[in-house]
Amino acid sequence: MARRASGLRTVIKVAKAIDRAAKQAERDRQRRYREIEREAKARQRRAEQSERARMRAKTQAIKDEFQTAKACFEDRAEERRLVKEDIISAYMR
Repeated sequence: MARRASGLRTVIKVAKAIDRAAKQAERDRQRRYREIEREAKARQRRAEQSERARMRAKTQAIKDEFQTAKACFEDRAEERRLVKEDIISAYMR
């Protein structure tokens, strides 16, 4: 005589399937969370790099402006020296 299934095996299979689905859903949730965290860190890193680049550009602009001002000052000083020499040589004649 063939045994009749009591339904216990079916219940166990369904319970295992539910457990597997829950574990997979938890893994997917954790994967999405890690991906979101990774994207947030990358966004933060890009923002920090952008800020550092902006600060470097600002510092370089100040240095360039200083060099330009220094060159202009040296040119004016040289012009004054030449004018002074001309005045002195004209006075001495």
